[in-house]
Amino acid sequence: MTAALERHPGTQPLRACLLSFDDGTPDRPPEGGQGVAVAGLASHLPAAGVTPWVCSSRRGPAGLRWPGRGPLGRPPLDFSLWLALRLPQIARRLRPAVWHSQSGPGGVLLLRRPPGAPLVVTANHTYRQAHGGRWATRPLVAAEARGLRAAAHVIAISQSTATSVVADYRVDPARVTVLSPGIDVDHFRPPGSDEAPREPATLLFCGRLQPIKGLATFAGLVDALAPDRPTLRAVVCGDGPERGVAEALARRWPGQVRVLGRVDDATLAACQRRATVCIVPSAYEGLGLVALEALASATPVVVHDVSGLRDLHQAGAVLVPPGDRQWLAEAVRALLDDPGRRAELGARGRAHVLAHHAWGQVAEATAAVYRQAIADEAAGPWTPRRR
Repeated sequence: MTAALERHPGTQPLRACLLSFDDGTPDRPPEGGQGVAVAGLASHLPAAGVTPWVCSSRRGPAGLRWPGRGPLGRPPLDFSLWLALRLPQIARRLRPAVWHSQSGPGGVLLLRRPPGAPLVVTANHTYRQAHGGRWATRPLVAAEARGLRAAAHVIAISQSTATSVVADYRVDPARVTVLSPGIDVDHFRPPGSDEAPREPATLLFCGRLQPIKGLATFAGLVDALAPDRPTLRAVVCGDGPERGVAEALARRWPGQVRVLGRVDDATLAACQRRATVCIVPSAYEGLGLVALEALASATPVVVHDVSGLRDLHQAGAVLVPPGDRQWLAEAVRALLDDPGRRAELGARGRAHVLAHHAWGQVAEATAAVYRQAIADEAAGPWTPRRR
């Protein structure tokens, strides 16, 4: 008997088709947080009584592979367009009991519900949160609103995102559940007694090296602290268009700054375990997977007080106003000088992740949403209200 049937005796696993632009495959890790979340969810859903099929820009049903380009010149939107035209074929081949789409900037943007089964949408963030009321992104906001209203149920990965889904897009709050991504709490963990201890005064930055992730802010922080702290070290994990910013920082502080580029999961987890403080100065996040991984590693986290990241305050993350580099430097300086405070915040963060973000309970909660959506569909197909 499978683990899924042992957990759910007397039931057959339901089939779920997960739609995502990003996704991890055995030969290539995910590129961003959405891909990490999809890969983790797919691996844990079977224990919750769900058979997952992933259809992403990297893999899909046999004979249905995205060519990697499209007419719009923006890969996630091109993939969404390609996917929308092929959903009937995918439905015939996979016959899912539920569809589960990953939405938000950089995600799948569906204008209508797929055929044959209810649609659950995970809102990783919203275009309205990311771009406000900017004229150039209004069509994306309108399209996302239409897709979210067509869903049988919306999973928001943070309370900030749930608030935007309800207030900005006017989705019925009864159809919105706040459910954050899971974390592998065995992989991301504090240093063991047989491992190297945390490095003293080491700041960590992890993420895509692009403007919204705040690498320039991290570089400014190192420039502010390094002159009077010769033992300070900084580690940058990630790659992207701003790699030159990281390499220039390493040249300014030779021997104190390491630029590792894109790293594998084992190296990332080791960096999180050994860091003194993890800095997440993003302009916005759906929730901040890097911050959660640091908290799971009992590593104190300093984040910008922005949508998504501010939800981590209850987990012990230190919030600083975006754009205030002096405040950021003072907050980090205070942590570097107070090992007791670091230990307190690390323990608090680890406990929070264990209580709310362990993959087993996240997969069970996601499966419960699937079953509720299926039950609601059986009672009568959801018809979105016009607004």
